[in-house]
Amino acid sequence: MQAVFTCRDAHVAQHAARLLSSAALDGALTEQQEITARKIATELPDAPAASFRQALERARAGVWPSAASALFSWPADDPLEGPVEDERELPVSATRSPKDARLVDLPGPVVRVVQLREFHVYDQAKMLAAAAAGGWEPMPDEELGEDDPHDLVGAVMFAAESTGELPGMDWLTDAQEGRLLLSVREDEVADWSTEPVRINFGTGWRLQQASSPYADDLRHTGATAAVPEEPQPDFAALFALPEVCGCEDEDCQKCHWTFTPRTADLLFSALKELAEAAYDDAAELGERPVTKDDDGTWGFFSRLPQVTWRQSMQWRRNLARACDDLAGELRRGTCPQPTCAAEEMVLHLALDDAPAHLEAGDSAHAALPTHRDDYDFDACSDFFFQDHDVLWLYDNKYNSPDADRAGASPVPPVLQPDNWFEGFLNVPARSTERGHRR
Repeated sequence: MQAVFTCRDAHVAQHAARLLSSAALDGALTEQQEITARKIATELPDAPAASFRQALERARAGVWPSAASALFSWPADDPLEGPVEDERELPVSATRSPKDARLVDLPGPVVRVVQLREFHVYDQAKMLAAAAAGGWEPMPDEELGEDDPHDLVGAVMFAAESTGELPGMDWLTDAQEGRLLLSVREDEVADWSTEPVRINFGTGWRLQQASSPYADDLRHTGATAAVPEEPQPDFAALFALPEVCGCEDEDCQKCHWTFTPRTADLLFSALKELAEAAYDDAAELGERPVTKDDDGTWGFFSRLPQVTWRQSMQWRRNLARACDDLAGELRRGTCPQPTCAAEEMVLHLALDDAPAHLEAGDSAHAALPTHRDDYDFDACSDFFFQDHDVLWLYDNKYNSPDADRAGASPVPPVLQPDNWFEGFLNVPARSTERGHRR
């Protein structure tokens, strides 16, 4: 054994000894132990503090320069080899998910979640005092700039990472974007990424709404401005019907199922209505979760699986845009092709709603040519999807209280709501610059 440093405070010496033992045994310290180590080094005089830091580094590295006569091997059954009762062991994650691992080195899926938060500090003195009472310490004066002499940014970051809010501040924005990292797409974890990690949250939806040429009345009166609708697509021309021979031979090209103009018309109407409802409900809900007590108040989002009910407003707006994306394909004369799980879900909803859009007295719809495959939405469900896995989320096992108490979500990673907008690899991706309609 070797002396490391001299310490006259028995309490500090005891903590230092425990930290050195943990570092030597585990090769690392937990986050809380690191904090304790920094506090000890601060309380010690300069020379002992330097010796303590050096000893910790040597203990972590497992290398302790010493004469051969001074070396000592602990017996394998020594009771002191076990973890100290009041010190936490290193989490299993330290070896299960090494911090220096690349994406290909990790056996399980890796999900990147980037969060955007904005806070209004309406009482700076109160907010700084509350943060300090919670354990926050400002940066040294020499590191602070003239624009933030009290380290307000640091205090807000402390609040965001701990309580979320403190007296003297209000939350403004809380949005997040998530994606599944895939090696086949040449993704990489941030620490090894050769490209900057960029997340596009899009332009502000309120700005888009306020800058709309149709929203002048909305800005001045608070009323909801009516946006002129685009002309209804000419589905008779966009989805021209083939000749039908009626032989019903399996190999007859003329007898194959056809996506008809009338079917397209009703599906288009359903998608447009869902998009409007989703935009409206997202604006009204904000960041509030949907609950069972809402009893269907939020017509669109109440229909989604319960695992989505706590998603952000930005996520909900993206789902509204998914309705527009699919409707846009119909407007261009192509069958809807979902590019992600979110589009699959809204297309399922639209197919369920489409029959209700067949209204008596609709002369424009009645003028469309008829076909034996009109309104065959079951066939649409068969042809438009690669699979129906997203509907699994309606199963009770994904929404039961027991699943929540288990501590880990039973939902497969690819069906996690945060991953719904991850594009399928076998279909063309949509432009990331397309924005939102409203």
